[in-house]
Amino acid sequence: MPGTRRSRPLRARRKRAYHHRDLRQALVAAALDVLPEVGAQGLSLRDIARRAGVSSAAPYHHFADKDALVAAVAGECAQLLLAALEAAVAEAGDDQRRRFQLTGVAFIRFAVAHPAHFRAMELPGMTTKMPAAIRRRFEAFYVEEERRMREAQRQGYIAPLPFDRMILAATSLVHGLAHLLINGATEAKPDDVEHAVRLARDVTAVFGAGVLPRDVPPARKG
Repeated sequence: MPGTRRSRPLRARRKRAYHHRDLRQALVAAALDVLPEVGAQGLSLRDIARRAGVSSAAPYHHFADKDALVAAVAGECAQLLLAALEAAVAEAGDDQRRRFQLTGVAFIRFAVAHPAHFRAMELPGMTTKMPAAIRRRFEAFYVEEERRMREAQRQGYIAPLPFDRMILAATSLVHGLAHLLINGATEAKPDDVEHAVRLARDVTAVFGAGVLPRDVPPARKG
């Protein structure tokens, strides 16, 4: 009609909305896909743009360089993991042994629910690439949990094992199980989060109980 402004074609409007609303997340998602293969040093903004289906100049609307994109990925990984860990400690309350178990379970849940984020976060140096505010939150969480664990051990609630070796053993357990799960090396499907959580609870319970035989009185004869 005369005097009526014609609307943009639907495709053009979708493209514009994509560029202004979704481009940043599309670039982060593309980086998550490729980072485990090439590492932070091998990342290329031109390649990420191609994978996201945009021009080579488009990423610069959101990221000054590839380091800024890697920082965004690291920050997203940390926020997802922190949310899982904080939910675990809220569930456990002041029971430190339960906190220790449930944070391990939460880590495995995070890995199975977000395998691309887990793989990216496993890359060397990714913690140092987080935005400063997120890195401080992330580090503060682990400092507080270590303080609580050492105090629980001092009070006799946790076995008097060498602390660093105990933490290394627990870390090896949850990281190893996470890798087995997301690589399909267990009876659980790689994306079956609830099955993974049940398995994680069972395995961390074994770690908590230990595998040495308990002293039990001999059975009476007759």
